[in-house]
Amino acid sequence: MRQNLLQSLRLCVPALACLLAWPAAQAAQGSGLNAGANSWTLGVENDLFAGSHRDADYTGGFMFTMSGPDASRALISLDPILGAIDSLWLPNRGSDPSSKAGLQISMQAWTPDDTDSKTPVYNDRPYASLLALTSTRMTVGRDDEAAWASSLTIGVLGAGFAEDIHRGFHKLVGSGHSPKGYDHQISDGGEPTLRYTLRRQALLGEGMFGGTRQDFKWAIEGSAGYLTEAVLTASGRIGRYSTPWWSMNTEHSEYYAPRGTEGDLYLSYGLTGKLRGYNAMLEGQFRHSDVTVRRSNLETAIGEAWFGVTWGITNSTTLSYVMRYQTAEIKHGKGSRDFGSGGVYLNYGY
Repeated sequence: MRQNLLQSLRLCVPALACLLAWPAAQAAQGSGLNAGANSWTLGVENDLFAGSHRDADYTGGFMFTMSGPDASRALISLDPILGAIDSLWLPNRGSDPSSKAGLQISMQAWTPDDTDSKTPVYNDRPYASLLALTSTRMTVGRDDEAAWASSLTIGVLGAGFAEDIHRGFHKLVGSGHSPKGYDHQISDGGEPTLRYTLRRQALLGEGMFGGTRQDFKWAIEGSAGYLTEAVLTASGRIGRYSTPWWSMNTEHSEYYAPRGTEGDLYLSYGLTGKLRGYNAMLEGQFRHSDVTVRRSNLETAIGEAWFGVTWGITNSTTLSYVMRYQTAEIKHGKGSRDFGSGGVYLNYGY
């Protein structure tokens, strides 16, 4: 059964990619207007990439992101809905489809520390998974002006095939360990969910340091939905790079990601403070979940830090590695622990 499912996934991924890319191919026929304006990013995140030997907390995810004008025209794009929401309080943005658009398909999973038990694991974080489709928009002005970004996500919590994907990845990396408790994940069997995010970022400074280019920015954002929180971020990068300051969104893989150029090589870093009001991956949603964490046992203030390196392999291909660290989300019990994860991202421009 698992083999059949994995074979089905191998067929589904190219099919989804075709749904994303079909409008691009149509628009490109007979016209070179889009040449070099679009890119796609394939990302894999896992705690293994952070050097962790513990398969727990945010255990990993997969994502495919299209960036550029074609993202807003894809068959499954949420851009029209996102534009309508934006227009409620950002009238100058809502009616103007941004060329700096993004569209992402992703799958993410979280687990407790004990993944050998087939029975519910209490006093720790629950199993959780999210299959999601996210559309994003970015609006920028002059270099000294603030840039705005918004995103809309629709998804499914508790998808039944999350366990098979998790086991498939372990088999791929040669691990004999497989999680056994996904029957007790949040909203097991599937439940729809959504999230809206609005972000404002501005450049704090840029220049040369010892002959090396650098820039530094700050951002504030708020989100409502399966993850409801307010976020303040400070981040920067140093090295050789050809992309503008507002395009560096290491903490958000779903945002618009323009391609770099050959010879780009830079370090990125940042710190984030979060005030979180709700997290469906811990508290559950409307459907019954065998294991949840009470709001009173969840941290309101959460910190996160990250650093990464990006390398421009060719004029159309860049490769990035990012390592993240986050403070504990749970106050008491086995789930009260900090954790880290790593991600590898391949970006190709066309």
